[in-house]
Amino acid sequence: MSTVYLLSDQPVLLRGFESVLGNKDFEIAGSCQPAAFATAIEPASRPDVLLLDITAGLTLADLSDLHACVPECPVVLWADALPLDLMFKTLEFGVRGIVQRHVQPEQLVDSIRKVVAGELQIGFGATSDAPQPRRRVTLTPREREIVAFLRQGMRNKQIAGEMGITEGTVKIYLFRLFHKIGVRNRFELARCGALDQLQLAPGPFMASERPASEKTGKAIRNEMPSLVQR
Repeated sequence: MSTVYLLSDQPVLLRGFESVLGNKDFEIAGSCQPAAFATAIEPASRPDVLLLDITAGLTLADLSDLHACVPECPVVLWADALPLDLMFKTLEFGVRGIVQRHVQPEQLVDSIRKVVAGELQIGFGATSDAPQPRRRVTLTPREREIVAFLRQGMRNKQIAGEMGITEGTVKIYLFRLFHKIGVRNRFELARCGALDQLQLAPGPFMASERPASEKTGKAIRNEMPSLVQR
């Protein structure tokens, strides 16, 4: 049974989460307001996933503080639709799922289960059934390296070891590539990754191309906008 910790400023919503998830073989590890999490969480315990309601207002700095408390714990956001650039930024602080508020309870349960299993559950719109990109796509050297490793059948952990980065950073690169090329998953990316179809961006790999998860904490916190309007 997976454990989930619930975070929201709305007591009624917390009760609703408990009702939905408690009936679906999840153990509720606890619940509180996001601001109280650091003092409420037991130091020796770590839930399998955090479900975080951000509809009342939350900044990336707040999300960073939560992530620092349980750095290995994936986060699922309960939210309205977020701009794509903010989706990318949330990935850098442990977010592995974004569930919109209008979904059915079964969809919320399914998304959390998949995040616990190691999947990304962040929708990015409809894509063509054809796995080939519709246009030539310019990849950075780092992105090209990821695609080459995928075509060799490597898993995320193996790619991370080869590139000297974390497995979470590999997932961020893959998520960006899915959007950039217009595919739905790693298998489609590998299939359309014949490198004669993907242009290599000119010039060397620059530090500015790195995801924020490869930057320093100070640099990250200087770039933190609000996730939602307060």
